[in-house]
Amino acid sequence: MHDQGDILIYDSHFLYHLKETVPVQVYDPAGAHVGIGLVARFNEHFVEIDTTLYNRLRFTFVSRPGY
Repeated sequence: MHDQGDILIYDSHFLYHLKETVPVQVYDPAGAHVGIGLVARFNEHFVEIDTTLYNRLRFTFVSRPGY
């Protein structure tokens, strides 16, 4: 289980959030919040949260259980 504020990096992190429907918050390279939602799918390059694709190398993904 991931704690509030943990940064998601590995496939296993995204898989956990997908399976357990744990919300993920997304930040841009400048650190600005750009969205929050549930992981719909992912691969080694992108994460789809709700209906938006985010590049895994460009954005930071943070666990938000209980949000």
